[in-house]
Amino acid sequence: MLRRSRAVRTVVQWTALMMAVAVGAACSETARSSEALPAAEFLFAAGDSTYWVRSSGEGMRVRSAPILLTEVDGRLFEIFLSDDGAEYPDASFATVRLWSRALQSTDSTLLFADSTVLRELGNWRRLHPRDEEIDPSDDDAPDDPRTVVHDEIEILDVHGPFLTFEHLLNADIDGGPPHQHRGRRFVVDVRSGHLATLADVLGNEEATRVMRDARAALVQLTDSIRKAGDAGDDRAQAAVETLSSFAFDSTSFGITDLARDPAIAFMVPGQAPDGEALALYLPPMAVKAPAWWQGVRETLPEWASDSTRVSWDRAAYEVVAMPSADGETLALVLRSRRLASSRREWPVATVGAPAYQLIALETPPLDSAGRAALARAFDVSTALDGMVQRASWRVTPPARVRQPATALMRQISNSPNQ
Repeated sequence: MLRRSRAVRTVVQWTALMMAVAVGAACSETARSSEALPAAEFLFAAGDSTYWVRSSGEGMRVRSAPILLTEVDGRLFEIFLSDDGAEYPDASFATVRLWSRALQSTDSTLLFADSTVLRELGNWRRLHPRDEEIDPSDDDAPDDPRTVVHDEIEILDVHGPFLTFEHLLNADIDGGPPHQHRGRRFVVDVRSGHLATLADVLGNEEATRVMRDARAALVQLTDSIRKAGDAGDDRAQAAVETLSSFAFDSTSFGITDLARDPAIAFMVPGQAPDGEALALYLPPMAVKAPAWWQGVRETLPEWASDSTRVSWDRAAYEVVAMPSADGETLALVLRSRRLASSRREWPVATVGAPAYQLIALETPPLDSAGRAALARAFDVSTALDGMVQRASWRVTPPARVRQPATALMRQISNSPNQ
């Protein structure tokens, strides 16, 4: 879920440009209109969007939004970022905060915020009372201010109650204290904002074993780098100079998954000779599944052995996503478990890759209050992004006299005001 290359780098926010939903055309293997669609309702996260799919005997509706959701104990939580800061002719301050909100609540929970940027902004304003803020989009804004204090958050994974993210702080203050460049990985409980320890996630016994094995893995990795440097590898020789700056931090970890099983991945922070933030990423370590993982496993994709498709099995239906030749998109289809032997399927959408999770909403069924809250969250997310994406197709009720298979009705709207 949310797999990206592991490095301390500029944040890539979930609210990137979302992809339009493409409703597939019916093919020879697609069920006839007289065959009822399986009853299904789920949230499918892929690419930079979440897709809300509702299916019944009357047809199918698909809606997308650049929104990140997770389910905990039957409740849906939205995860989002907010930013703050100020720009001056020779100074730039920018900070980001991480939030969650239960969809049926009006209150948001602060998951993470670093006070460094706003504290330094206050100090700078006291020292430069006559300087006025500028519009950073102005063509006359300086490209290289002498004071830059920025922090960034990158969301990496979300598994039920636990969100994994990385935080990076860069502080270069003209005439001020020494530069600060540091990065860390965190796990936070979306329900409370509590920064979780390994023991919170795995229990004391398993946490102790994982920390012991992680320290051993770090020693093995650094020894391998030193040996490669001694053998003449230029990159390894450069890395050897920084190895002493890396110190194992048991709190700098993230939760990931390997073939739907839980794993822990440590980020070991360090520094280059010039003070820039560096990181060593230890290979993910398989762990004993804690009790809370049972609900998470069902949301995760299961890849076929030949990697030609990824699927999610439910009691009444199966969702299958097949990657394109270039791996950039996924063709999403819905299959009825009752018709599995005939390979009948209904096209849902073509979406951006990769696939992250599928949250089923029909067991237990989403009530009217929950559906209204989900619709409001989609409305707000798409309004902030400036575009609404909806698609639907319905099955024409069969006539009393047998008719040829009826065409699917397709409707796509890109109006920001719909």
